[in-house]
Amino acid sequence: MILFSCVTPQKVNRLVAKEYNNTLPKQDRKKNTGIIITSPLLPGSDVISATEKKTSHMLPLLFYWQWDYINTCSLNPAIAINNFSTTLYTQTNRGLNKKLNGEKLELTVEQIPNVFAFVDKAHMIWVVYAFGWDKIFVQPDAKDLIVSYKVSQNGNEIKSGKISIKNTEQNKGVRFFQSWKSAISEYLALYNQDVTNMSKAFVTKLIEEL
Repeated sequence: MILFSCVTPQKVNRLVAKEYNNTLPKQDRKKNTGIIITSPLLPGSDVISATEKKTSHMLPLLFYWQWDYINTCSLNPAIAINNFSTTLYTQTNRGLNKKLNGEKLELTVEQIPNVFAFVDKAHMIWVVYAFGWDKIFVQPDAKDLIVSYKVSQNGNEIKSGKISIKNTEQNKGVRFFQSWKSAISEYLALYNQDVTNMSKAFVTKLIEEL
């Protein structure tokens, strides 16, 4: 309970901003002029993350108390979309350009995971003395990666479709004596890698469909 009480939305946002060098990534559109990546998810804001804190499932009984404390952090979608773009551009020379053969490819990122929660499930039993324990973990977003594509030649659409890649992220427990900062930093590193892996899987599936 003491560990979690010090975690505020402002502290989470500052930590997340530091992990991304206080700057939103930008897409490098010069890498491949034949591929255009857009998304309706991109906000007009440069805010790196927005966090909300709430208490739920409060159960104050005579001898047993239970609380769920949750800090939910929404990352700016530009972070994941830039990761997707960078990964895709690095994969173009591994079969994608050959498949396109000069055709124009337009990709629209319709859905991508960008939310995680820092969760503390606190319990306390009163039997003369108070005995308490907490289950603390980072809970990832369950959303899959969904990208629609359109291939055109000389201004005429010749193929289109939509590809969904399953999100395999799992809860990450906080180790004994591990700080909340370390736990969130470790999660963000895993999150970045998971988005990269999903993006690679998308490219593989796209090549198969083309």
